[in-house]
Amino acid sequence: MADKDPRNVHATNDKVGIGLIISAVVLVTIVVFILQNREDVPFSFLFIHVSLPVWLFAVVFVALGFVLGWVLRWMSRRKGKR
Repeated sequence: MADKDPRNVHATNDKVGIGLIISAVVLVTIVVFILQNREDVPFSFLFIHVSLPVWLFAVVFVALGFVLGWVLRWMSRRKGKR
């Protein structure tokens, strides 16, 4: 026989979370950006000369920004603990 005690019933949340919605919108935006920016562009830095797609430059620089932000936040938290 099933236990009818409400304390033993696990609540399920069938609603879609805001984080999932934002992630889906960001993912669709990234895919559209990649599809629209597939042409190669020249890039020169010091002695490096390459030709890569625009979307690859954007992804690399966004990733570098995330890493830099994470490192700076980590350093400020570490400094605050002293």
